[in-house]
Amino acid sequence: MIFLVVLYRAVHRPELRPHMLAWCTNFVALSTTVCYWIFRPENYLIRKAIATTYVSAKAAFYCLLIVGVLAFSGRIVRRRRVTLVMLACLGYGALVAFGTQTINQLGLCNAAVSALILWSAVALIVREKPPGWSWLAAGFAVRAAFAIVESLAYLSQVITIEWLSPALVGPYLAAHSSFDGAAEWMIVLGCVLTMYRIIAAELDRSNREISVDKERMRQLAESDSLTGLANRRTLMPVLWAARAQGASILFFDLNDFKVINDKYGHQMGDDCLKRFADVLRHHFRPCDTLIRYAGDEFIVVAPGVRPEGMATRIAAARAHLGVADDKTPAIKFSVGLSYLDVDGDVEAAVTAADSAMYVQKRDKHHIVAVASA
Repeated sequence: MIFLVVLYRAVHRPELRPHMLAWCTNFVALSTTVCYWIFRPENYLIRKAIATTYVSAKAAFYCLLIVGVLAFSGRIVRRRRVTLVMLACLGYGALVAFGTQTINQLGLCNAAVSALILWSAVALIVREKPPGWSWLAAGFAVRAAFAIVESLAYLSQVITIEWLSPALVGPYLAAHSSFDGAAEWMIVLGCVLTMYRIIAAELDRSNREISVDKERMRQLAESDSLTGLANRRTLMPVLWAARAQGASILFFDLNDFKVINDKYGHQMGDDCLKRFADVLRHHFRPCDTLIRYAGDEFIVVAPGVRPEGMATRIAAARAHLGVADDKTPAIKFSVGLSYLDVDGDVEAAVTAADSAMYVQKRDKHHIVAVASA
């Protein structure tokens, strides 16, 4: 009881509360037994009150253990229902106390009902399979087996059972509390292991959720909310990764974008940017990195492709955007192209593509300007 009280106060897990209460009621039952054998009261009502307390506490002990098994399975029983169970145990204890005449009869009723409740707990554990359930089921099964043996031993004291030797029954009844205690420690061990598995599973789930959230935050930090493309944060890591095989770098800039904003409004400007991003996705490879660099500037990093391999894709994008669609007018753009050599200077390659783009914008022709990094 002390162990579980300290453990419950240390971890404050609701799953442990029924188990803590169970062992508190077991302490009450054992304390009542000790008091009875020390003082041996002769008064009838006192003896019945002690018997009622003992049987009620023992029944409540096993019922609370079942409530604890349900808690381990994620089914927390409300306190109101637990209170009703405790009242039912009290009524059962009074019925047994006043309905039996001898200690052996009382012991038979207590052991038989204990066996029934404990085997029900075993069946519940096997069905629900809470984390680490095997030890818990083993502890309940061993304690339930001892309860059956105790039932037979007490029954042999009430009626004659020829195949049960009194030489075995007497010593067992005198010492069965020791066996019960060992089995109940198995139950405690099962509770601790199950609680550990539950906490470990929660920590594992929390770690996975944190990893997912970190990845989501990284994606949010590295993506453009309007177009869904990568933002400029990703440019340098992508270029450094591309140095191993070389890459073509395309620097796009929308022509007369300010005119579109002024004439049609900023919503139209946003729609144009989204359309441009969609066209880039359509005409470039999935392995190419598409970046909204700033405002109406976009960069495409195409690893493993020489600049001359980009002309067809650029022409296709230009033709696609050269006509109005249902939402936006025709979109024109300038583009500069440079090549990042293997182990080349990434900043120089971007600057070269930017410069080539401004050459095309200044000269107002569709011939793609190619610059060397």
